[in-house]
Amino acid sequence: MLSKLLRRILLAALLMVVLFEAAGWLIFKFPLDPPRTLLLKNDLPGCTKDVKLVFDRRQTRRFSLADQKQPGTVRIFCLGGWATLAMNQNDPDTWWGRLQSALTAKGLKVETAARGAERTSLADNVALTTPIIESLRPDIIIVNAGFDDALVHPLDYQYNAAAVAARLTPQPPSLRDHLVSFSQSVRFKRWWSTRREMGLAQNTIGRTDALRTSISNAQAAVAKLPVVDGVPRNPPNDPLAEYLDALKALDALAARTGASLILTGEPSLLGEFTSISDEERLLGYVSASIHGDRADRPARPLPSWILSEMNRFASATQSHAAAKGIPWINLNGLVPRDTNHFVTEVMLTDAGAAKMAEILLPTVEPVVRSKSTR
Repeated sequence: MLSKLLRRILLAALLMVVLFEAAGWLIFKFPLDPPRTLLLKNDLPGCTKDVKLVFDRRQTRRFSLADQKQPGTVRIFCLGGWATLAMNQNDPDTWWGRLQSALTAKGLKVETAARGAERTSLADNVALTTPIIESLRPDIIIVNAGFDDALVHPLDYQYNAAAVAARLTPQPPSLRDHLVSFSQSVRFKRWWSTRREMGLAQNTIGRTDALRTSISNAQAAVAKLPVVDGVPRNPPNDPLAEYLDALKALDALAARTGASLILTGEPSLLGEFTSISDEERLLGYVSASIHGDRADRPARPLPSWILSEMNRFASATQSHAAAKGIPWINLNGLVPRDTNHFVTEVMLTDAGAAKMAEILLPTVEPVVRSKSTR
C-alpha cells in the first residue's frame, strides 16, 4: 500500500514537471542571451586587424576576471560609452585593458570588467550596470562619461525627477523570472536560440570591414541631417539634472558595495577642426521627439555646441567630485585630438586607448594601492 502511494506521488510530481516544462516551451517569453563571442575582421585605421570580443550574459567584458576574487586582488569595474565598449579592440588593447596591464607591471594584483554602451545616458547606464556591480562587488568603479549625455536626450526632453528615480531603482526579479530560472526546457530553448543568434551575428558583424562600413554609413547619414546651432537646454528640459541624479545614484551604489569611485570626463575628437571633411567624420546628433507628437527630423548640432555641452557636464562632475572627495580627471583635450587617436568623436584607436590609460594611471594607481592593502 505504501509503495503504491509513493509511486503515485512520484508519478504526480513527474507529471507536474512535464506540464511545467511544456508550458515553458509554449508560453514563456524571454529575452535571448546576447552572443558571447564574436570574431571581427577589423579594417579601421589605427586598430588591430583581428578582434575577438568575449562577453558574459550581461554583455560585460572581463579581462582576467575570475569567478571568485582572490585575496589581495583589486577588482575594477569600468562603466562608459563607445570607448569602453571598444568593439574595435581586443581586451588588452582597450583603455581599461592597458590600464590593468600597467598596474600589473607595477606589481599590483588587478582584474578588470567593463560594460560600455553607445548612445546611452549615464542614468540608463547606471540602471543597466547596478545589478552587475552588485554581483561582481568591485573594489573600484571607474566612470567615463560626458559625450552621450550631451547628445542622447531628444529635442523635447523634459526632466522628471520621479521618472528618473524609477529608472535608477533596480527592480527585483519577478515571479516569471523565477519560473523561467527553474525551467530546464526554457534553458535549453535559450541555449539553442542563443547559438542560432550568435551564428547570425557572427555572419553579419564578423565580415571583413563590417564595422568600418557600419561607421561610414552612419557618418554619411548624420552628415545629411539638418544642422542646428544648438539645442535649448534650460529647465525643465535640461538633462544635466538627470545626470546629477545618476551621479548621486553612483555614490549610493559605491557606498552599498564598498567600492571607491573614480570619475573621468570622456576624451573626444571635438575641438580641433580644420575643414568640413573633419566634421563629416562625426556621428553626433540629437534625436527627434520620441514621446510627443512632433515630427522633427533628428538634428546635427555644431561641434562647438557639443563641446560646450560636454564641458558643462564635466564642470558639474568636477563640482560633484570635489564635494564628495572623489578622484576626478577630465580626459577631454588630454588625449590628442587627431585621427591617430580617434576613429569617431569618442571611439579610440589603439594609440588613443594607450594614451588614455597612460593619463589615467597616476590617478588610479593610488586608489588601487589603498585597496590592495585591505
